[in-house]
Amino acid sequence: MLIKELSQRFNYHVLSLRFLPLVVMISGFLIWLRIYRNEFSDKWISLLAIFSFVSSYYLSYYASEFKHYSMDVFTIAIFYLYLIYQKEYIYKAPTRKFIIATVLLPLAMLFSYSSFFVFWIAIYNFLFMIRRNPKLLSPLIIYVSLAFLIIFSIYHFDIKYTLSAKVPFSFWNDYFLCTKSPYCFLKSFGEGLRKLVVWWFGNSILFRRAASPLIPFFAVSLFVYGLKSLRENKLKLWGLDSLGLVIFSELFILGVLRKYPFTGARTSLFFAPFVFYFIVKGIHSFRKYRPLFIGFVIFYTSFLFLCSLNSFLTYWKLYD
Repeated sequence: MLIKELSQRFNYHVLSLRFLPLVVMISGFLIWLRIYRNEFSDKWISLLAIFSFVSSYYLSYYASEFKHYSMDVFTIAIFYLYLIYQKEYIYKAPTRKFIIATVLLPLAMLFSYSSFFVFWIAIYNFLFMIRRNPKLLSPLIIYVSLAFLIIFSIYHFDIKYTLSAKVPFSFWNDYFLCTKSPYCFLKSFGEGLRKLVVWWFGNSILFRRAASPLIPFFAVSLFVYGLKSLRENKLKLWGLDSLGLVIFSELFILGVLRKYPFTGARTSLFFAPFVFYFIVKGIHSFRKYRPLFIGFVIFYTSFLFLCSLNSFLTYWKLYD
């Protein structure tokens, strides 16, 4: 509706159709830039995570595409900023600013389905927090009421019609996790995991194959640091590590239940910043082994340069 309102003033020119997705992706990038800088104490390592984001072919592609995927990236970032902010009120009374943020946050669900993966986490954390700070009960009630009102509206006006559309929904049959046999499951899971890591870097098989050595860095970091964060925060979901593990688990469960594509590529674009974070964190874990660490950094940086060059040349041809 916003794009329609804007673009009709410019006779639906292609640039007006793509303007809002571009603004939203740039906004999402700026938030993730702040998140990366906050998560990594080493500024050079945080720069490597930022470079991963800007080198991604598909993040730049969907920044200028007339689709909603840039909003998915932006929305997840907004929710994580709220979780960081929420943590500050475990012992102190909620401020007016915090109440306003709590009221506005559920509205994000009107703009992006990716918010369904994370909206409940604020409620989950609140339930832990009100034991020590009963003053948070009012923000919790407000948040829950607004969230479920919006969910009901979305279901009534949208989701129930989408799920009943058997032919369009059947397009995703090959993107769910197969449960017909152990072999079929492992094959689909392996392919899903591979695609979830390598798909973002380039638009050809060559780049995805070159990115395959990065899969262990992602997978090990996801589970090791995700579980560590859960343990350190006593099961509260305030860290980027635990949030990434939870979202990955949700993708896995919904893939098994055939409700959301586990290997959906663009439908999982919101998870790409987590992939970059865990890859870089995995590389950084080798910092004590200097030769290995330097070798991994050189490989990854060189690969990102090639990804950036590929994206530039690909887009250049479109305007040549």
